[in-house]
Amino acid sequence: MSKLETIILEIEESENYAIIYLNRPIQLNALNFHLAEDFCSALEIISKSDKIRCILITGKGNTFCAGGDLAAFKKAEKPDNFLFELATIFHKGIKIMKNLNVPSIAAVNGACFDVGLSLGCACDLRICSEKAKFGVAFTSVGLSPDSSLTFHLPKIEGLPLANEIAILNRILNADEAKLYNLVSKITSEDVLLEEAKGIAQRVSHGSTLAYGSTKKLFTMSFSNDLNAQLNEEIINIKKNATSEDFKEGVNSFLEKRKPLFKGK
Repeated sequence: MSKLETIILEIEESENYAIIYLNRPIQLNALNFHLAEDFCSALEIISKSDKIRCILITGKGNTFCAGGDLAAFKKAEKPDNFLFELATIFHKGIKIMKNLNVPSIAAVNGACFDVGLSLGCACDLRICSEKAKFGVAFTSVGLSPDSSLTFHLPKIEGLPLANEIAILNRILNADEAKLYNLVSKITSEDVLLEEAKGIAQRVSHGSTLAYGSTKKLFTMSFSNDLNAQLNEEIINIKKNATSEDFKEGVNSFLEKRKPLFKGK
């Protein structure tokens, strides 16, 4: 286990996945400079490991992340510079996470607002407890969204609903979040983490290279035309065909056994 000031990083070596706990429960895991910096540090540790093949993110206490730390914002002498620097640091973490081949899972255990929603939407998979609530919140304090929310939310829910949530500050409960594809599964509060760990275990046994290519291709599909996308598919499937995982996948299928992927 590696413990930072506002993040708890647990590496499940036997299962090849890592858990990032946002660890400011008294402040509802609100984002400040320490949390942003620790989040980046945790992801840098993960990025240097060739054993970690899935990332699970959740919050300590009863909240995933309530958003930015407004008390810290109020103390800032120059709020514009303060928010610019804070966003720059946290955006670095988002970029590291999105550029990794390993999939990321958000286990939303309560309030998920503002930058918390940004982080959740940036993850590849999302599940939540029955008590989870989701909202944009940025506009309610006179700010526009950041941390990739404007990139991910319209793609997940569609532009009309994204506008409604952001402009009218509509709060979604767990059932609504599942209805609008924000999460794929709802669990009771007491089993959320174990359910998320089960998904992480399953993902960590898969082909990391194939996951990475798939993530990249899906993202490209929103800006590419068909010809460009087909070209990218050829490039990636050719690259994957040289991997040990592809060889193992073919052999295991023909031998009627489960594959033992290595992420190589």
